Amino acid sequence: MSQTGISANSDILSNLTGPRLAMLEATDLARRYRIKTGLFGRGLEQLIARAENRIIERILISRLKFALRQAGSLEAAELHISQMRGGYESGAVETLPSFLPRGLTASNRDLPRQPNDNPSHRKHAASNRPIILYVAGGGFIMPPSRKQKTMVQRFSEAVNCEILMVAHRLAPEHPFPAAPLDFAARYLGLLEQGHRPENIFLAADTAGASIVLGALQLLLEDGTDLPAGIILFSPWCDLSLSGWSYITRSMSSQSPFRMETAAFCARLYLRDEPVTSPLASPVFADQSGWPPILIHTSENDLHFDDAIRMAENGQKHGCDVRINYWDSPRHHLERLSSEAAAQSFREVNGFINRHWRPGTA
Repeated sequence: MSQTGISANSDILSNLTGPRLAMLEATDLARRYRIKTGLFGRGLEQLIARAENRIIERILISRLKFALRQAGSLEAAELHISQMRGGYESGAVETLPSFLPRGLTASNRDLPRQPNDNPSHRKHAASNRPIILYVAGGGFIMPPSRKQKTMVQRFSEAVNCEILMVAHRLAPEHPFPAAPLDFAARYLGLLEQGHRPENIFLAADTAGASIVLGALQLLLEDGTDLPAGIILFSPWCDLSLSGWSYITRSMSSQSPFRMETAAFCARLYLRDEPVTSPLASPVFADQSGWPPILIHTSENDLHFDDAIRMAENGQKHGCDVRINYWDSPRHHLERLSSEAAAQSFREVNGFINRHWRPGTA
């Protein structure tokens, strides 16, 4: 697409979201951050990001086409899924190069410990900093990649908190609501160990946001004490893909993802569940009684409209939802080390300090 076409798409989205963002900013529910670089640096960053987006887009589309060709044979499809997951987790199959985080290897046994694995977590949470339960997005069908593990390590160091990456069952073998149920069980496991809800934060990126917020609703329905707060990076909260950003960002090079890839993953995850189910698409949920939520995203993100709708719904239902958004050309900007990512983590640290209520187990 030409530069003129890209600008036109940006203008369309701006006209659709501008007044809504202005209202959120006027009530201090949204804040825009500019990446401070020179004219040359800004242009170079945009050029690199567009090239990166196109590479990711083409690789994802080619992989989906290959997966569809295997649909006629269950055995071939299962083998393909297994190979993709193994390669994705080990780093052998990636859309872009990344480096293994310090102290981590590719095997499942070397992932950060799960809540039930370490009895010392009780003492840690009571005497040091909060524990964060984190779900890495993978379109509901893939395990955490090495790049995501690297990001979570940087995140942990930046906010000085222990972060537990929570594994969950994957679609299509285990469709909705398996993943939210798994996450809810992990949270309940922490409470059973003696952790106080005031010492726990939930966090996720991309598709993980739907899982975390689905689990939150299950916990609320059961009358479980809820965590101190929730942190979401580039959250995917609308599996119906009804926001305008899904259309405009799919038509430009401003996002590495398109509606086709999102629809494919959503279909495998939901199966017969309606796309507007609040447990799967939290933009349709009643957010009454939810803990404070901090959303970090980019105005060029495919899911940008989801963030706006979550804040608007939060305002409607009395839930404190705040958006910080960057003029970054990258999806989920925290996944790469940069000044914008560091700024994002600093804002998260402030959010944790405001809402953490220390207490002994």
